[in-house]
Order: sequence, then structure tokens, then C-alpha cells
Amino acid sequence: MRIMERITTRITTRIIKWNLLTAILASVVAIAVTLSACSPTQPAQPVQPAQPANPGEQAAKPAPQPQQAAKRFVTIVTGSTGGTYYPVGTILANLWNEKLGSTGISASAQSSGGTVENLNMIKGGEAQLAIAMTNLSLFNYAGTEGFKDKGNPKLRFITALWPDVTQCVVTRASKVQSVNDLKGRRFCVGAAGSGTEYSSRMILKLIGGLGDKDYKAEHLGYFESSQAMQNGQLDGMNAEGGVPTSAVSEIFASATPVRLLEFSDEDYQKLAKEVPFYVQYTIPANTYKNQDKPVKTLGVKCAVVCNSDLPEDLVYSLVKTMYDNLSTIKIAHKALDYLTFDGAIQGLPPVPLHKGALRFYKEKGVQVPANLIPPEAK
Repeated sequence: MRIMERITTRITTRIIKWNLLTAILASVVAIAVTLSACSPTQPAQPVQPAQPANPGEQAAKPAPQPQQAAKRFVTIVTGSTGGTYYPVGTILANLWNEKLGSTGISASAQSSGGTVENLNMIKGGEAQLAIAMTNLSLFNYAGTEGFKDKGNPKLRFITALWPDVTQCVVTRASKVQSVNDLKGRRFCVGAAGSGTEYSSRMILKLIGGLGDKDYKAEHLGYFESSQAMQNGQLDGMNAEGGVPTSAVSEIFASATPVRLLEFSDEDYQKLAKEVPFYVQYTIPANTYKNQDKPVKTLGVKCAVVCNSDLPEDLVYSLVKTMYDNLSTIKIAHKALDYLTFDGAIQGLPPVPLHKGALRFYKEKGVQVPANLIPPEAK
């Protein structure tokens, strides 16, 4: 009984303590609310911007962003993909993009029908640069031969390149031993309107004594001609270009036995008497598969050309970059082995240099003949 009374007393005491604590807390909350209601409300203050430690200093301005150089697109027109102009044009375009891309230059190479089409595209403003045979470039500049009444007096040379080598390839099955034997044969003279076509017809006429009706002329690209010879549809082709030429390498490596026609000193004299821009050239032995002897043939230099209204600083940068990196581009294509700084203007007919190229050569101490000085630089 006493135990129960003690338990009851303890419970009652705890309840009284709990009720007393609750009452005290309620009183504190009530007082806090009353004090809050009596205090005046202060408006929120706006956040002030940080001031410089020195009142005379100005806040630092963000650094200006560098402006991108304006794009300058440069297209170089070349020739058949199976020749030499196209791969070399691609090599040059890649070099200019790599070295001059940060200045805004964007270069590209474009295949074409060859020299004649290239010169017409330069005149028409469809391309900025072209690779072209130097003899036809002279005709184009002077408005003579096939360019009568449609010449381009604004044409300018930038640099000479290599000799475009006459490579008359014939099947051994045709029994053709010289150009004289091409009478009545199916022979590809080159793409229509190309420099190769011009050279082929001049060689067949002046050395072989053959008129246009004396042989069956075909107009194909170099690779197409190679395939046609392998299929028995052609007896031969002239693949004029820098040595080695891709399509000629292809036909020599094929299962179709072929040979290169040779041109004697007498043959050269016949040609040079009428068209003095040609030179003699020997294709070294083993340039092509199964070509175990050197072959004496002909050639005419080609060059990079443009119009006189191309900006001087642009042309200067292009030609300077090309010669500053000559050792690099020489390993990219064997035809470029022929290039030397000393030969940059050698063998060029009297077509003026571009003013930007002239500036570069003069800086390097090159003696430029009077017939290559452009009228705008005099």
C-alpha cells in the first residue's frame, strides 16, 4: 500500500514540474512576440557595389578579345587527277593553309581540263591561281594563236615550276616505234582544250608530219587513257606532265606491256624551229616499272599564274611561304625536286611577273629581266 502511495506521489511531482516548465516557455514566447510587434520595421538596404581601395582608381575593364583575320579564299586550278598539276596544287594549298591559315588564307586545289581552261578561268575571275604551260601563257597574254581576240593582258607569272615532259606511251602490241607510226592509230592527244592537246598536235604535225585527219584523236584524262589502253581501246597517249606522272606509273605497272617513244636531236630541232619554248629532257632509267633505259624526250616549263589585280601582299605571302618551305614540299612529290630558288624565273617567256612576286625576288637579290617587270611596277 505504501509502495503504491510513493509511486503516485512521484508521478504527481513530475507532472507538476512539467506543467511549470511549459508555462515558463509560453511566457517567454509571448514576451518575444510583444517586443517584436513594438519595434519599428527597417526597410531593406540595397547592396552597394564594391568600391576600389583607392577612390581615384577606375574599375578594371575586361580584356578585349582578339579579332579573327578576315577570310581570303584562294583557289588554284590544276589539271587531270592522273597528271602532275593536281597533286602539286594540293600540296601547295595544304602548305598555305598550314602556314598562313592564321592570317585568314583558305586555299584549295581544283582539278580541271588543263592549261587552256585554267587560263580562261583566271581571266574570268573563277580562280585566283593556276598552273599553266608557259608557252600557252604567253599566247594567252599576247592574244595570239588559239587566244586571238580573247587574250588576257592582265595575266602575270608568280614562279616557274618544272618542265612538262612529253610522255608518249604506246602499247607494245601496236608496234608503234615513233610518232610517224601513229598514222591511222587511236591516240589520246589530251583533254579537249588542254595544253597537252596543243603540244600533242604540234608534235604530231611538226615531227611526225601528221595532220588532224591522219590519226584518230581521243580526248580523255590521263587515268581514263591508261584504262582505255589496258582495255585495248587505245594504241597510245601523250601524258604531258612532271615526272613521274601517276597515270604513266599506273600503265607501266599494269599487265599491258607499253613503251615510251623517244625523240632524237633532229626531232627536237624540227619542233624548236617553230615553237622555241621546248627543251630536251631525259627521263631517267627506272622512273617507271620495267623502264630500264633512259628515254630522251621533250619538255616545256609550266608556272603558277594569276591576274595582276590579285593583292600584292597576298601574292608576296604565297610565294615567300612556298620558297621558305621548299625542302618540305620537295619530299611530297618528285616533280618538285626540279624547283630551286635560282630557277624561280629561269626559262619564263616575256609575260610580266606579279608585283608581289617581283617584290619577293628583289628582296632576295634576284636579277629580274626587263621583259618580266610588270607595267604597274615601272
